[in-house]
Amino acid sequence: MERLEGRELMAYTPLGYSLPDLTVQGFTAPTAAWGSPLTVTVDVKNTGSSTLIEPLALQPGATSTSDAGPTQVVVYATPQNGRSTRRAVQIGVIDIPGIPQNDVQQFTGTFQLPSRPPGFAKEGGVINVFFQVNPTRNILESDFTNNNSRKSPVLIAAPLPKVAAVGLALPPTLQPGDTIQPNIQVANFGTVDTSTQGPITVALVASVDRKFGPGSSVIALYTLDNISGIDTVPSTSQAFGQSTINTPNNVATIIGNAVTLPDRPRNYYIGVVVDPSNSIKQLGKIGRHRVRTSGFSLIHKVGPPIAGLPPAGVVVPGNGDNNQPFPFPLNPNTKVGNPIFTDPPSIF
Repeated sequence: MERLEGRELMAYTPLGYSLPDLTVQGFTAPTAAWGSPLTVTVDVKNTGSSTLIEPLALQPGATSTSDAGPTQVVVYATPQNGRSTRRAVQIGVIDIPGIPQNDVQQFTGTFQLPSRPPGFAKEGGVINVFFQVNPTRNILESDFTNNNSRKSPVLIAAPLPKVAAVGLALPPTLQPGDTIQPNIQVANFGTVDTSTQGPITVALVASVDRKFGPGSSVIALYTLDNISGIDTVPSTSQAFGQSTINTPNNVATIIGNAVTLPDRPRNYYIGVVVDPSNSIKQLGKIGRHRVRTSGFSLIHKVGPPIAGLPPAGVVVPGNGDNNQPFPFPLNPNTKVGNPIFTDPPSIF
């Protein structure tokens, strides 16, 4: 009888099995302070796949050996000029549930940065943050060399807020004496929330020129109890105010009550002043760049009066609800400022 030659099974056969392959990429908030929170978001991918039918995965959706079980993502910080990860400091861990083959899932975590480690950047400098998936190798993978992410830079600044008006929704044409419903958005670009400094005052102001000073009047005054810092907003690109669909965590929306604009002079300006009394301490610089104070911002022109034009802030008859103020609220789910003073001024 002829003897059959011996054969060894290849890894990818109906009698073999496939392995998962996990990779991670992430991004952070752009700015943070030592000893304060930092929020990060990671995308964990499992690029493993069953290239051939497996004995235990004959039905669609059945468990595959390419599926990854629960693991972790470790978050590390390194000095900006560090050429290796030997000086990396662990700042947090994100628990990752099982991820099926050919799948990607996103996770977010907030961690407290430690006090500045030796050799790391001081205020005005930069640190790098990177992520490592499956750090203990509790999951057998086809490739462990791609488990570290690229580095994300984080600017280190003082633990202070920095608030500015970023949105003011008004009718496109305004006349003296109009009744309007102002919607205002205020962002905190600082490294901590504003509760460390107390409530933030926001003023809707009328002025005879584009400056907030003599000849200015307060139309309405609001307070915001707290606005989260930008350290809680991980993003690959920052966009604030009315240009975003989803309001970022560090932006608060004031849905104001109806207010009446001054009935004179014929031409003037309205806008927003955040913290008009300069009662809170804020960041003056971020890195080498000086942060512009909000001042009198988001300025809209009022006037001159136009005969026969209906009021800008009320829907005209025939459109259903005649008392509906304009514009409609930007986002009912965001924080709402509590109006504490409304006084339609008539004298500048």
